[in-house]
Amino acid sequence: MQVEIAARARLHLGFLDLSGSGERRFGGIGLSISRPRVLMKIEAREGSLEVRGAQAERIRQLAERFYEAAGVPRGAAIRIEEAIPEHVGLGSGTQTALALAAGLARLHDLELPPDRLAVMMGRARRSGIGYHTFLRGGFVVEGGHPANASAEEPDAPPPLLTRHEFPEDWRIVLLLPAAARTISGAAEEEAFRRLPPVDDTTSGALARIVLMRLLPALVERRLRPFGEALAGVQAILGTCFAAVQKGVFHPAGALLAQSLKQAGALGVGQSSWGPAVYAFAADEREEERLRGVALEVDPRAAAVAVRGLNRGASVEAG
Repeated sequence: MQVEIAARARLHLGFLDLSGSGERRFGGIGLSISRPRVLMKIEAREGSLEVRGAQAERIRQLAERFYEAAGVPRGAAIRIEEAIPEHVGLGSGTQTALALAAGLARLHDLELPPDRLAVMMGRARRSGIGYHTFLRGGFVVEGGHPANASAEEPDAPPPLLTRHEFPEDWRIVLLLPAAARTISGAAEEEAFRRLPPVDDTTSGALARIVLMRLLPALVERRLRPFGEALAGVQAILGTCFAAVQKGVFHPAGALLAQSLKQAGALGVGQSSWGPAVYAFAADEREEERLRGVALEVDPRAAAVAVRGLNRGASVEAG
């Protein structure tokens, strides 16, 4: 039997509550996008574990983690045909880990629910955006973890509060600077510990924008109010993270973001820790204009035209 798994990147558009003073912490908003993606094929290989292709060593380690947690003998040949770039803000870690776990579970006929796979693979410990977009795609809002839950090993992903279909005609320009230092792993944990205190007023402002401006604009399919609300979320969060990322935006993406804003782009923001930057466009002409603006600023950047994706990962056996 061969199992083929495909999972798409996601944009993490912002947290809801960084204060930690209430009953829950974090929470967030995010969007599944059409590319890049992770695509892998897995076949049974009794008594051994073989991994070939992009990010092979990383995926070998994830496979070892799965087998140890599942308590079954190793027995797979894994071929990675496409991979999401690591540590650029597109959710590569969660999408890759969940895709692999779902594929191995199918290969070995293990009935493991998605929330169990996430805990086994150490995902959704802080944000549930990647977990929920992996399952269902679309635009999602998740409710964070209980304030008294273990920050290291929560026993379940954050709950999904709402999911909405993302308009298929809204275009997204995704920009990846050519080279940048990124924050991940232990450095990310330390960065969160070093965040300056965030008061309840800030968290309240974020919640109000999301509930009363961003979501209504999305449901009513009004791109400009959606973009303005999202830019408002990003402005608040950028200020919160400025002390640890050396600016409102990641230094590698700051000039790109500033240039897009000056060019009148809608919803300019940074996904997660960056350096990935995004902006929204209503049509192909505006999309190409924004790509041109970005490439004038950073000719080495990858300027990719993507769309929101309204379906989750696929796992097919044959």
